[in-house]
Amino acid sequence: MSIAAMSQVAVFGTLSRKPEVLAALQALGCLHLEAAAAGASGGAATEPPDARRALAFLLAAPLRRHPARPGEGFDPDAVAARALAIEQRLEAIEEAQHALDRRLATVEPWGDYALDPALPAHGLRLWFYAVPRHRLGEIPAQVAAWQVVGSDHRFCHVAVVQADEPVGMPVPRAHTGSVARRDLLAERQALDAESDELQAERSALTRWSDALAHRLAERMDARARVAAARGTDDREGLFVLHAWAPQGVLSGLREAGDEHGFAVVRRPDDPAVTPPTLLLNRGAARHGQALLGIYITPHARGWDPSAWVFGAFVLFFGMVVGDLGYALVLAALLLAWRPRAAAAQTLRRLFGWLALSSALWGVSTGTWFGSAPHALTAFAWADGSDVERMMAMAIGIGVAHLVLANLAAARAARGAARLAALGWGAVIGGGAAAAASGLSPAGTATTGFSLALGVALLGFAAATGSALANGQGVLGRIGSLLQSLMRLPSALGDVLSYLRLFALAYAGAALAGAFNGLAAPLAELAGFGGLLAALLLVFGHGLNIVLSVMGGFVHGLRLNFIEFFNWAGIEEGRPFKAFKRQEAPPWTPP
Repeated sequence: MSIAAMSQVAVFGTLSRKPEVLAALQALGCLHLEAAAAGASGGAATEPPDARRALAFLLAAPLRRHPARPGEGFDPDAVAARALAIEQRLEAIEEAQHALDRRLATVEPWGDYALDPALPAHGLRLWFYAVPRHRLGEIPAQVAAWQVVGSDHRFCHVAVVQADEPVGMPVPRAHTGSVARRDLLAERQALDAESDELQAERSALTRWSDALAHRLAERMDARARVAAARGTDDREGLFVLHAWAPQGVLSGLREAGDEHGFAVVRRPDDPAVTPPTLLLNRGAARHGQALLGIYITPHARGWDPSAWVFGAFVLFFGMVVGDLGYALVLAALLLAWRPRAAAAQTLRRLFGWLALSSALWGVSTGTWFGSAPHALTAFAWADGSDVERMMAMAIGIGVAHLVLANLAAARAARGAARLAALGWGAVIGGGAAAAASGLSPAGTATTGFSLALGVALLGFAAATGSALANGQGVLGRIGSLLQSLMRLPSALGDVLSYLRLFALAYAGAALAGAFNGLAAPLAELAGFGGLLAALLLVFGHGLNIVLSVMGGFVHGLRLNFIEFFNWAGIEEGRPFKAFKRQEAPPWTPP
């Protein structure tokens, strides 16, 4: 785990070669432009949303053609405009289809009728009512011209011929409209045909999706270079571009300068200026880096918790799922999933680690789809039904997690902050040890003393550190002590927050056991009992797997981002945004 060391650099070149130099720097992709040229990675350098939307619409087509190389007549603007027009028309057609389906469902009970032209000529109209069977006798006697034209197990569908709306009908009238069912069906079929034609045209346009992506990437690169050119300092035939660069690329940057005619000068470090953060992780820690990006970018002068987040998240997720059968289901889904996108492949590898952790916890508790087979319990060392022991385990993991957070903060900090972090780590660990000793009958007398000693150590470490930092006197030390003691409830709450690991695991196991208990008597029934039991188990355990995965993901990250970061001294920084070319899909032969 590491944060790349950054250097402020100034790139010098002649104004006559500025476009060429910017293109070379963009191809290198190793610079983070300063605020003066920040538009190179901001809104000014992006393609209009409509163009990106058109490309996304084509890439999401259910049937895609083989990509074709564009010729001289290829017009990306025309392709994007037509794709957007198709998308808008398809949305309108879908809305019209839903409206027609609702109208067809309304007129269906009264059959395929057509309004007799003679009725309006005589001042008569048709009125329709869905009358419950038991209320059919409530139709008023003055309503003479009515007939049941259809029925089901609940309603009789009554048609009334009368000039004005009947009065005293047992139910309100149904609003069927004046269009016959056959005309509605014809309109629905016309919309279906138009939708098919538009989908076919959309599919035909997908052969230009790669070409469109390349053209869009080229345009975005050109816009980025224009924005970067506006952010340079130009004078006396020269230009200067201020940027940040990782120290490891400075030699290569200078070699590129010799080739393309620009000079690179490293500027003196300014402690008042915060450099951008570029995380350089390899292996499993890269998954932690991806998870970390969901919540925060660490400060460039801080420390990188990617590996810590990854390890703790995998552990917490495995505890929440904690079932060997569920883990094998996840593994089977991962084996069947073969994504092509790099981001999806990274996510697949991450879930592979999560499935492995879930399997190990399932073996450790002897759990298989909510049951405990004898062949598996022989390898178990933890009893998931032992509430007290599992709660103590969750608390112990939380204490260890927070102690490690304080030790990591102490390692990265200096002076008083380091003393305070070490003090908090000692107090959290000592308080947990005191509480653990109080669980035994003989430890009641020493529990209060141990907790008091832990609180005293916490206050002494925090007050001493604050006094050293601020040069306070006796009163200042007392004030710092009181201020530090205000954080003790937060420490206790953070430790107890790890009980969610036990609660989620216990809830998942209880739900799995409940479905097993419901399916057991069904399986003993003759006939379709076995099938019903199997369907119940598939539905129940499938639902439990989804809930367990969601709980493990959300709360596993929460314990890292809230409780761990609260004690680990993680400060937020700004991400490194490289001035580089946009990625486009590679050409594939047509």
